Amino acid sequence: MRFKISFFALILFFCLACPSGPRQSADEVSFIILQMNDVYEIAPLEGGKAGGLARVAQVREELLAENPNVITVLSGDFLSPSFMGTLKLPNGEKIAGLQMIETLNALGLDYVTFGNHEFDISDPDLLQKRIDQSEFEWTVCNALRVKNGENEPFTQKGEAIPEYIIREINSPLGTTLKLGFLGVVLPFNKADYVHYLPVEETFRTTFAKMKNEADLVFGITHLEIEEDLTLAAKVPGIPLFLGGHDHVNMNRMAGKTRITKADANAKTVYIHRISHNLQTGKTLISSSLKKIDDTIAEEVNTKAVVERWQNSTNTIMKAMGYQPDKVLMETKEVLECKEAFVRTRQTNYGTLTVKAMEAAWPGADVYLINSGSMRLDDDISGVVTEYDVLRTFPFGGSIQQIQVQGADLKKILDIGLEKNIGEGGFFQISKVKKKNNNWQVNGKPINFSASYVVVLPVFLDSYRGDNIEFMKGFKAEKRENLTMGGTTLRNDIRDIVISYMQGL
Repeated sequence: MRFKISFFALILFFCLACPSGPRQSADEVSFIILQMNDVYEIAPLEGGKAGGLARVAQVREELLAENPNVITVLSGDFLSPSFMGTLKLPNGEKIAGLQMIETLNALGLDYVTFGNHEFDISDPDLLQKRIDQSEFEWTVCNALRVKNGENEPFTQKGEAIPEYIIREINSPLGTTLKLGFLGVVLPFNKADYVHYLPVEETFRTTFAKMKNEADLVFGITHLEIEEDLTLAAKVPGIPLFLGGHDHVNMNRMAGKTRITKADANAKTVYIHRISHNLQTGKTLISSSLKKIDDTIAEEVNTKAVVERWQNSTNTIMKAMGYQPDKVLMETKEVLECKEAFVRTRQTNYGTLTVKAMEAAWPGADVYLINSGSMRLDDDISGVVTEYDVLRTFPFGGSIQQIQVQGADLKKILDIGLEKNIGEGGFFQISKVKKKNNNWQVNGKPINFSASYVVVLPVFLDSYRGDNIEFMKGFKAEKRENLTMGGTTLRNDIRDIVISYMQGL
């Protein structure tokens, strides 16, 4: 009898000592990276169906319940562009991304790198203020601030923004994994106060330094995908690039490096579930793209910040005569307005814009707008609201009619449609095409001795750069108000496009 009791006690001991399920090795550390990129809007878009940072915050909370080691990363472009950012605070200071900073602080963002649009903020001291207001950490290896003629690191709260960040993760069994995050940005925005170091050389040198401090390194890259692929091939040893800039979700491989990008404006996020064995050095990454839509609840603290900003800026917009939530139309096709498209070719949104100008000011031979006026850097699908138009044309501006000789029109077209490809001075245009290497207007070759009427933004009178300064010298007709469909409207590109959309 004593033997039976001892035997069952032994069995009970082993049952208690060996719980069911796989045992975690002391060398195995797991964590999750939540990735966003190119986020300009804090609230949901497409009539409330897509995106929304309060929904991303809710996803983060759910991931934290799964694993306490959640690292949230934004791979550049968030302070600009946005219509909200062009408005002013009661003290007269431009909002300039403050709404993003406060919302991302509430969300619990951990790390960012610079995107090219961060340098849209023309005042470096205002950018510095936004960096200092961030509760998350900034990192970049190849962008320096030009100050008093010297190149020096940007700073955050008095400390130099580091080339890279080391983050320690502890496993439940007490082992420590050191993660490195290395930020890099493409030299796209040539702001006077920014100096760029060579991307590949600087990235390689910085990675070499990091390898002595980190068990595992991740790139936070704001580059075009082809640059990501080249960089990953030339600087091997990094398992994952958390990419940005391209605005469309993608998952690519370059050697053993995975490159992921989510859709802009948090319409999707990437979730990376990662485990790393400190003994073997083996890393397992499971990456999934998650759609952010109205099936996801909104985290209450982040939602409160979003609503506060929406309420205050909606008041400003209504005082300007706009109804931001008013539905104008529902698109049957995606309206293309990504910067990479609108500055290199004619897009359907560009065509809609110049057709709206024609409806408001009929009778001209040519209608054009510089693509740099279309600041959305995103596409619109589904429901289109007044706010969508405001965020497309955040600076507004009136249009005018000028008269030019055929030879001057050819010069305008040569520069605006060919020399300026990729620049803000590239034109979205109507009634013009090129045939047999010659420009045609309304199907006829340009007559160099004839006079042509062109409708274009008044802004181009004062435009500096992109080779079109000469356009300010032409005789112009300006109007305070215009008429469309029997209705008088302000001569502002926003009002023009809103009115046109309502009539479609």
